Amino acid sequence: MYENILKIRTGFFLVCALLIFMVTANANPSASMNNLTADEMATLALKDSMYYHFDEWFVRFQVEINRLESAMPSIENRVELMKFHFNYAGLLGELCHTLAFTSKYQDEKIAEKFMYHSRQVKDLANEILDDESVSPEQEAQANLFLGASEGYIAIFVYGQGKLLEALINGFQADNHLEEAISLNPALVDAYFGLGMYRYGNSRLGGLGNFIMQGGRDHRLVGLNHIEHAILKGAASQPLALKTLAWFYISEQINPKNKGLPNENPLSKMKTRQNALALLFDLENRYFSQPAPYPHFKGNKELAMMKALQYVLDKDYVNARIEFEKVLKIIGHLQNRGFKINPQLTQSVEAGIDFCSLMLLQTSVGEDKKQACVKVNEQMDFLNGGGSMVEYDSKKIRRELHGVFSEALLQMAEKMHCEHG
Repeated sequence: MYENILKIRTGFFLVCALLIFMVTANANPSASMNNLTADEMATLALKDSMYYHFDEWFVRFQVEINRLESAMPSIENRVELMKFHFNYAGLLGELCHTLAFTSKYQDEKIAEKFMYHSRQVKDLANEILDDESVSPEQEAQANLFLGASEGYIAIFVYGQGKLLEALINGFQADNHLEEAISLNPALVDAYFGLGMYRYGNSRLGGLGNFIMQGGRDHRLVGLNHIEHAILKGAASQPLALKTLAWFYISEQINPKNKGLPNENPLSKMKTRQNALALLFDLENRYFSQPAPYPHFKGNKELAMMKALQYVLDKDYVNARIEFEKVLKIIGHLQNRGFKINPQLTQSVEAGIDFCSLMLLQTSVGEDKKQACVKVNEQMDFLNGGGSMVEYDSKKIRRELHGVFSEALLQMAEKMHCEHG
């Protein structure tokens, strides 16, 4: 269920023991960094993921996992070990979002690593819940991480076409996240997970939403849950901000919202306002000051969302600027060794061509003929399965396709182009 909402992608950077020692020593020699808890590391690692700084945290997580696995068994150690495995799986997801992994573009070794850590979380959480000495707080945390890991597994197996297994894990995730909040409402990251679940099932509808939510429309419930997690300072705040911004962009093209009055929270006016506010917040929080790492050249996810919002606003000048920014960042990441999905580059290049085409002012003579050729090429690209934005969900991809197709058709009519 979750896969269609948020394109979750996974990845892993494998290093030898010597490199582990060197990176750990060079990353930050202070004792305070080495004594961080799993929760403290998770917050810092997620923030660093915004700058594509992953390797240090994979090393740190693995060092802590190794330490806890060899330590004296105790419920406290199992709780911390569960969290470090979850940190590893979560950061893998963010790395592979950077790599633009989809259900069609994955690496088996990477996928195995992701599933390994997710299943370790699930196994450890169940062990903790079965322990008679578990405290109420430990029980709440075990439910939180159990639900989150089940959500990860649901995402993954759904992408493999294992719909029944995805539904089972998704249903279990929902129950365990609800239980975590019931036991401890202060575990606000559970609201983020539930928010994605509530919104995602409702947004996609169909059989999945009928089975999981009785066909009810819980989009607003989901959006409010995610906002609650952000306002309460959830550790997943960077990811929650990106997710909520994308959801509000998505709602602007949702046919269900057509004709809603402006005061409705799902109207085009309100969802646009919220999307713009969140994009501004993301930029202000993480990118308004000099980057903490010299290798950082910009965040392609933020640039892509801004490009899409500009397209929806028909501001093709700024949309092209943002698409070009995405392309530049992709090139920089590839130079750093990131194996970016080639389809992403193709889609972004098509987005740049689309914006350039929308900015053409020609209407007569040979220039008009060439412009019509380009319009037809773009329409053929879209009709042939191409996309300006890669997205696994057929429903969302179809809606995005409609935005670009409609603009091209309007231009073709304006210039009296003949298609075919």
